[in-house]
Amino acid sequence: MLPALLQVARNGSRTVAEHPAIPRTPGELARESRAAVQAGARILHLHAYDAGSETLAAEPCAAALRAVRASCLGVPVSLTTSVEIEPDPRRRLRLELVAGWSELPELVTANQGEASIFELCEHLLGRGVGIEAGLLSVADAEASC
Repeated sequence: MLPALLQVARNGSRTVAEHPAIPRTPGELARESRAAVQAGARILHLHAYDAGSETLAAEPCAAALRAVRASCLGVPVSLTTSVEIEPDPRRRLRLELVAGWSELPELVTANQGEASIFELCEHLLGRGVGIEAGLLSVADAEASC
């Protein structure tokens, strides 16, 4: 029997208005992630921020990963790849930003109903990054089978 595996999502696209303690900076993410691991988390999922906004840009993502990894040695970290973070009518910006990542997470959440998600997944798998399928609707689940 496999042991239970608890993944904790540290922030997401939540605003400070929704909860004043949402961690945004690398230091806040590290502190809150450490607390989650001490409480039993075995995987950490997070969204990187730059100047108060979610981003997929390389340096903010790398800074968040470095801080969390230093605080939570050996705990896998998952980053978001949500298309909502970097809206782009060409649907190429997200792939360009992710291709620029210098520090790679162990895995990413890839929302299966999003445009160009399969191309993004192929790119990340080619770089050794694991994929966890984000299923935001029944249709996404049916399409992934």
